[in-house]
Amino acid sequence: MAEEGAGLRVRQKEKTSVVIWPNPGPLECGVLGSGAGKFTLNSLKKLLSYAKGKGEQGYPWLSYSVWSHVAKSRLHLSEELAWLFFETFDVIIDVDPKERLKFQTLLSRHTLKEDVKRKVSVDVCKFVLYLYIQNVPHLSLKAPLMVGDDWPSPEAERKHKSYEYAHFSFLKTHLSSIIDLLCEKDPDSGVDRLSLHGLRGLDFLLSATIGKKVFYSLEEITMHPTEATQSGFCKETKMFAAKQFEQWLQSNFALNPFGPLALKSGSRDKRCPCFRSDRIGRAATNLKHAPENYRNTLLHRVNKQTLAMSEEMAADNRVYIQHSQSSSIYLLAPMKAVQVEKCSRCLIVLGAVETVVKISNCENLTVVAVCRRLHISSSSKCTFHLLTATKPVISPISLQITFAPYNTHYPSLERHIQRCGMLKCNNYWNQPTTLETTSVDSCTWCVMSPECFRVLSIPFVVKGDTKDVPCPFPKEYEAVLSERKQRIHKWHALVKSVQLSDAESKQLQVSVQEKFQSWMEKSGHKKEVVDLDNMKLMHQ
Repeated sequence: MAEEGAGLRVRQKEKTSVVIWPNPGPLECGVLGSGAGKFTLNSLKKLLSYAKGKGEQGYPWLSYSVWSHVAKSRLHLSEELAWLFFETFDVIIDVDPKERLKFQTLLSRHTLKEDVKRKVSVDVCKFVLYLYIQNVPHLSLKAPLMVGDDWPSPEAERKHKSYEYAHFSFLKTHLSSIIDLLCEKDPDSGVDRLSLHGLRGLDFLLSATIGKKVFYSLEEITMHPTEATQSGFCKETKMFAAKQFEQWLQSNFALNPFGPLALKSGSRDKRCPCFRSDRIGRAATNLKHAPENYRNTLLHRVNKQTLAMSEEMAADNRVYIQHSQSSSIYLLAPMKAVQVEKCSRCLIVLGAVETVVKISNCENLTVVAVCRRLHISSSSKCTFHLLTATKPVISPISLQITFAPYNTHYPSLERHIQRCGMLKCNNYWNQPTTLETTSVDSCTWCVMSPECFRVLSIPFVVKGDTKDVPCPFPKEYEAVLSERKQRIHKWHALVKSVQLSDAESKQLQVSVQEKFQSWMEKSGHKKEVVDLDNMKLMHQ
């Protein structure tokens, strides 16, 4: 028998299986780092109170003009940093890609960006929560926060040393402050109450499920007859008793059942032909059992291999690439977000990424991506070929970062870009924002010299209409590419003009082939060609 309330249907046997966990997007992709500044609980309460006093310009939707005034006059932020927080919040919030596309179109038509900024507003409750999580400490994974009753074991130790667990610990520890931030004093009793608008704001940080497959908002679950009494909901006032609501939340709070830690304990995705050994590497996905908004793919310890994932396997997923070395990874799909952590000497080619590509603790990477935001943290000697709708962010401490124009294409690329709500004409690849606190935390970056620029060819056959790189190269890069083509034409003309005999032509061909094979061996590309050939054979 099913019970019904607030549009929610729950089977009787699933009444007690409410699970609430951290929404992965804000903490994984939205925290800008130590160089961006921190916000006290008191200052955020004052911001919320000030916004309410500004009427329609401040509550429930906060305009950028109101936020900019508070940020500069009260919080002592620069105009650039004030916009960075506002823009990053907009990047990570769940928005229909079609709405994102409208905003990108509006931005492209205005020469004065300030005119566009004045037209933007955000949910004020969610925005203050976004500012609050900027206080996530720079956690040392050697000494993480310990929350819970896990018995000491190698498995528990590995879990506690993950960023996912650190974020879970932060929220669990600070739930009381987070709820307090959104509460209002009852004028009669003086008791803290949480309004429905405040509760909806919590959806920014928290996700909820009943059972393993039924997903709803916090509002739907808390007002269901089986949970309303425990969650502190009052039908008369349409508000929650803050203390009781916090207790209910804490009792149901758990790790993300679809996050990287859950994927690590799953089985390998056997559709990925790169894994030739059971001893190393893992490609795991929850595609078959997770709902659309919670689909994740984990690539862990991909070492000295070539891996490719198609649109069918990675579309709309959050992708985690961890602890991989000396590999070539091609993810030719429209994705929600991509995190690359503790990888080195890899080529990573991404399709279109709707929100953020985050690079953490990496070195000697080459990343080719179309994304709304690139965020680089504690990485060095990395090169990025970008088509990005916002300025890249470089957090301390990142050194020898090189930016270059986007340099590749595949047949379905333009369709993927549109699907993620981006325009190919908006590209801020060479205008990064650096977040520095001291000279010790300095960031160094440069723009790639045109002489070093190369076009990357995708070694796969994919159906689609894109025939060339979707955004034009800057003039200085186009000139170098044209010069190279002319040199090749001149070489072909020279060989043809000397009229070599058959024996001489064969000798020249052998000599060129030997030089090419030697270069392939020294550069490491020969192994990639062998891997690609093996992948081709496995798909036949």
